[in-house]
Amino acid sequence: MSLFQCSFYSHSLRTITKVNVCLPEYSSGQVAAMTLEECYAPRKPFPVLYLLHGMNGDETVWLRRTNVERYAGHLGMALVLPYGENNYYTDNAHGLKWFTYLTQELPLFVRAHFPVSTRRQDTFIAGLSMGGYGACKAALRCPEQYAAFASLSGALDVETIAREYNVNSYWEGLGDCIFHTGQPIGGSEEDVYALTRRLSASGVRRPPAYLCCGTEDEECMPMSRKLLEVMEECGYPHTWEEGPGAHEWDFWETYIRRALDFFVSLPQEDR
Repeated sequence: MSLFQCSFYSHSLRTITKVNVCLPEYSSGQVAAMTLEECYAPRKPFPVLYLLHGMNGDETVWLRRTNVERYAGHLGMALVLPYGENNYYTDNAHGLKWFTYLTQELPLFVRAHFPVSTRRQDTFIAGLSMGGYGACKAALRCPEQYAAFASLSGALDVETIAREYNVNSYWEGLGDCIFHTGQPIGGSEEDVYALTRRLSASGVRRPPAYLCCGTEDEECMPMSRKLLEVMEECGYPHTWEEGPGAHEWDFWETYIRRALDFFVSLPQEDR
């Protein structure tokens, strides 16, 4: 995979931000049998996965802690790894528009500069922990943009999370800064459980979900199982997996590969 490390001014964030993009490339053996012109001739746009980091991560962490670059390369899939700060991929109540950036501006930037598909059927989104929440919310609020999505150990119950942040001395006030905590979060556009029910009742196509969590993940397992229960209640198309592991990279290393396999195995008619 070719790795592009980008810094650019974001209209939504009103500052310079960073994103890493990985593109499939020819093997050294293939290149040896090609001319320069053949090596750099335009290629068919790649399917693309927007892959989101968790709390205290950045645009490099998936590449440093897992083999996702190699897995995606084998599947001929591009990776887009944005920096999301600690803002839950949310248009902040008092701050910047991280959800707008993720779902509107970033795809425009990527498509303008890299050979990735513009087709919904070729576009996926996934993340871990905070990023799992971001991926769920993006797909459930913008189902016309994504073929499918994945949450790995998703930190999904943001109503509880926001309340905990506001009473924790280290994170004091963060919940108020990110979420509109003067108003109920439950049932709002930030509530992935409510979004699942709303999308299911709408009659609009629902992007299939891949959900997973480690059996020793005491905080995020209940949140993930709650979303599983809502999806089962609504007949939402999903795949659930769990296995040994806590909130840790050993688990995510294993299950990001399973998530990628889930994406590429979906029949075209289900995308």
